[in-house]
Amino acid sequence: MMGRYRKSQVGNRSRFYFLLSIVFIFVVVKWGFPLFIKIIAGDGVEIKRTEEDIIPPQTPILSALPEATNGAEIIVEGYTEGGANLELNVNDVLNKTDTAKEDGFFSFTATLQNGTNRIQIRAVDPANNASLSEVKLVNFDKEPVSLTITSPKDGTEYIGKNSQTVEINGKVNKPNTQVLANNSFVDVGRDGTFSHKMQLSAGDNTIKIVASDKAGNKDEVELKLIYSP
Repeated sequence: MMGRYRKSQVGNRSRFYFLLSIVFIFVVVKWGFPLFIKIIAGDGVEIKRTEEDIIPPQTPILSALPEATNGAEIIVEGYTEGGANLELNVNDVLNKTDTAKEDGFFSFTATLQNGTNRIQIRAVDPANNASLSEVKLVNFDKEPVSLTITSPKDGTEYIGKNSQTVEINGKVNKPNTQVLANNSFVDVGRDGTFSHKMQLSAGDNTIKIVASDKAGNKDEVELKLIYSP
C-alpha cells in the first residue's frame, strides 16, 4: 500500500517538474533569447545616463567702440555662441536682452548715461551656464565746445613784409580739446589757451579755426585777414 502511494507521489512530482520545465523553456524561447540577442546587439537594455552641461557659451567678443560720444545711444555689436541668450549691461545694470543669431552675431542699441559707461555682454546657454565679455568704457559727453579767438579781429589788415606772419590767439572751454587752424594742428595748453603763428598770402586770407573733443562736440570760427606786401 505504501509502495503504491510513493509511486503515485513520485509520478505526480515528475509530472510537475515536467510541466515546469516546459513553462521555463517557453519563457526562455519567448522572451529570453530575443532579450539576449538585443543585449548582444547593443540595443537591448537601455542604460540612461544624465550628462550635466557645465560648459559655458563662447565668451562674447565685442566690436570696437568709440572712446567717447555725444549721442545718448550707441550700437554694440559682436559674436558669441549661436542661439545664446544675451544680456546687455550698462554700468552693471541690465539695459536690454536679446538672442544671438545662428552664426553668433548680435547687435544692441545701448542707452548711455552721462559720463563714463561700463558696457558688458553676458551670454547664457539653456543649462544656465554664463560667460562675460570684456568691459568696454565709453564716455557720453554732451557738453558743447566753446571756441574764443582773442586776437586778431576779423577783417584786420596787415601791411608790409614784417606783418606777413600773424599770431592767432584764443581759448577753448574744455581740456583735451583738439584745435585746427586751416587743418594744421594747434598746441593747446592745460588751461585751454593757445597761440598759433600763420603766414599770410597777398590779398584776402581766410583762416578757419575748428575746436573738437573726443565725443564729437565742436565749435569753429572763421577769420578773414587782409595782407598787402
